[in-house]
Amino acid sequence: MKKIVFLLSAILIFSHSSFAQDKAFKRGKITISIGAGLGIYGTKTHHEQNQTVYSGGTLHTERVVKDTTGGAGAGVFPLTVEFGLTNWLGVGARLGFSKYIANADSTNKNIKPTVSGLDEQLLVNLHFVKTKHFDMPLQLTVGYSNLKYRSNDVKASMAKGGGLTYGFALVPRIYFGEHIGMFFNLGYTGFKYPDMKFSDSSNSSLNADSGDLKYNLSASGINAGLGLVVKFL
Repeated sequence: MKKIVFLLSAILIFSHSSFAQDKAFKRGKITISIGAGLGIYGTKTHHEQNQTVYSGGTLHTERVVKDTTGGAGAGVFPLTVEFGLTNWLGVGARLGFSKYIANADSTNKNIKPTVSGLDEQLLVNLHFVKTKHFDMPLQLTVGYSNLKYRSNDVKASMAKGGGLTYGFALVPRIYFGEHIGMFFNLGYTGFKYPDMKFSDSSNSSLNADSGDLKYNLSASGINAGLGLVVKFL
């Protein structure tokens, strides 16, 4: 009887060990991924400006507040590095470059603005669903985003600002062997730029000269993409 119990215990321990090692993600693994995707966002702007108006026979200054909504689309190109802290928890960093779709100037079709963003984020991946060749972490990200708008006109007009970026996504990974695979991404991302600055070649601070008190920009929406993933160790 003791021999049977010992044999069964040995089989269970071996099976558990093999099962634990036969996973696409586990503690100590380093994973690097690079990809491409598309982001579709809804945008909101909040603009407060002092304007001089003529009313009641006198000139005086009034604060004008304007809120607008719109949309934006961008190509998104992320690079991520992740380290397996435990068998189900990974931590790392994400660097994301965004190239936004911009329309040509309405008065001059030869002038087309350039709009780009660069995100630097920390990430946490929760690996609750995984097999030998499949891994689907829930990814949480938070960090800093820098946005730059260049009008490309003769005045070199520009707007830029930095702020918070955050998001979450499902990132299923399929491995073709021990180390190389591909991933898909479907998630939600948000941006908040609380203090956009405007300038051109003749003036580095157009905000002050135009009476701008505040110009906030925020955006949020979905991201979808795919790419290559490589696993080490």
